[in-house]
Amino acid sequence: MINSLTDVWKFFNPFLKPYKLKLIVLLMFPIIWCLAETTAPYLIKIMIDDLALEAPNQIETKKSLLALVFFYAFLILILELSIRACNYLWIKTFPKIRADIQSKILTLTQMQSFHFIYNQFAGDLINKYRNLSDSFEKTFKILLYGFYPTMLSFFFALVFISRISHFFSIVFFLWFVSMNLVTCLFFKKSIIAAKEQACVQNNLMGYIGNFICNAITMIAFPRALSEEVEFRRLVQDSIASTEKMEFVTFKADVWRSVFSWILLVSMIGFLSFGWQKDWITLGDFSFIGAVCFYVRRSVWMTSLQLSEFFKELGIMQDALLLVADVKLHDQGFCAQIEKNKTSILKSAISFNHISFSYNKNKILFNSLNLKIPAGQKLGIAGSSGAGKTSLIHLLLRFYDPNQGIITINEQDYQTLSLENLRDHFSYVPQNVSLLHCSIFDNIAFGKFDASKEEVFEAAHACLCDEFIPLLENGYDTIVGESGYKISGGQRQRIALARAYLKKAPIFLLDEALSGLDPDLEERLLEQLCRNLKSHTIILISHRASALIKMERVIKLENGQIITDDFPHKIIE
Repeated sequence: MINSLTDVWKFFNPFLKPYKLKLIVLLMFPIIWCLAETTAPYLIKIMIDDLALEAPNQIETKKSLLALVFFYAFLILILELSIRACNYLWIKTFPKIRADIQSKILTLTQMQSFHFIYNQFAGDLINKYRNLSDSFEKTFKILLYGFYPTMLSFFFALVFISRISHFFSIVFFLWFVSMNLVTCLFFKKSIIAAKEQACVQNNLMGYIGNFICNAITMIAFPRALSEEVEFRRLVQDSIASTEKMEFVTFKADVWRSVFSWILLVSMIGFLSFGWQKDWITLGDFSFIGAVCFYVRRSVWMTSLQLSEFFKELGIMQDALLLVADVKLHDQGFCAQIEKNKTSILKSAISFNHISFSYNKNKILFNSLNLKIPAGQKLGIAGSSGAGKTSLIHLLLRFYDPNQGIITINEQDYQTLSLENLRDHFSYVPQNVSLLHCSIFDNIAFGKFDASKEEVFEAAHACLCDEFIPLLENGYDTIVGESGYKISGGQRQRIALARAYLKKAPIFLLDEALSGLDPDLEERLLEQLCRNLKSHTIILISHRASALIKMERVIKLENGQIITDDFPHKIIE
């Protein structure tokens, strides 16, 4: 349990520090309402004792009762006001903490390795993202409104009961410890079961989300997805994991029932015997009975909430995998960024004895050497699987080489933060994916705080203004999930405009013009080369008409450069 709490605390503690004072005040309110909540029935006990000892029509008794009634009303008022004040402060505090957490999670997710993101379902990652912030808020709410006030109520009740009977206060204390001990004994099983269930549910949601994101495939190949073998397996795993977790709770509930039965039997026995022996008054009888039933119910609910707490803790541990090992992947991200920050006005690239493989069975690059001067227009040709895209992925640090060094301006690129490194690149991948928003917003995503004029300039440079005005809503046209509402060539031009808007010193175009007809491709490349004279352009293409626009072309085969010359010579 300590390790689990430590891992979670290390992650969430920085988000709580700015709100330290508000959190302390939040924890003070339960003390007020729990004291009022426990004192109120003790006042009723005093009233009953006064009524039992003296005739109700006597003046002193009436005054005493009136004072107790006013004091009781005051306590209930304090109780309600403290609860409402606590609720108000929660509303003013936790939405901000939640927003800070969600923002940080998204930033850390962006820092994750390409391999991590690429090999998981989007639905799984989204579930982890949601669970990490939701479960934190739930656990804090359980502590603030559940376990913590119940502990306070028990303590105050124990003090009042000890004034009546030391013997029964000992029984009451042992019962309380036993109830919570049962919950703690099952905490490890609860966390393990919750992690398993969260993992299975994330996989199931990821599987379903995969089909929803590929709506065209679902429509083109209609079938009952519920009959798919993988879906049935995930559903059965979900049922099994849920049953396992619920059985852990069920077993704990059985033991809690036993200890609750012991308390109630002990209470009734003690009260009956004590009344016969004149050890307790009628007021004591009513107070102990009311408090025991109240605290029993509160402790029972708190025990369930503790089980829920352990469950959410397990879910958070699973969700923390979303941001795990970010620092290991991003060496130097937080340390010495300013020291390592390099100028990105011009960026010469050098691959020095690079060896790389996706698996041990097949080596893709073996001592590869390639120098690309700043501002050069380089074309890369080669058959499918020759290593063209892999070369780009290494440059972007989606993967790291097994051996060798890649330098930018003679500086090892692994000494740069990922943020600084990727500032060097404007990248358009082979499979263009647009955001589910307007064309304007998709282009503007290339540069933070881009002006309208800059967006329109980028659209013009990439020939987007040839088709955008023809759309019903122009730049406000929503392109749909991944851009499915517009054609492939239009998607590519929008993605190219987004990269153009960034205007990084190095443009990486991986089959980025394959959806365009040859005439449009030729005009677009001429315009790019004219507007980006001082920028490096690395173009991967199978088309000779595209490669001829470059200053230099290399041809890759099986991860090796077999030709490196002027474009017209290679094309001949």
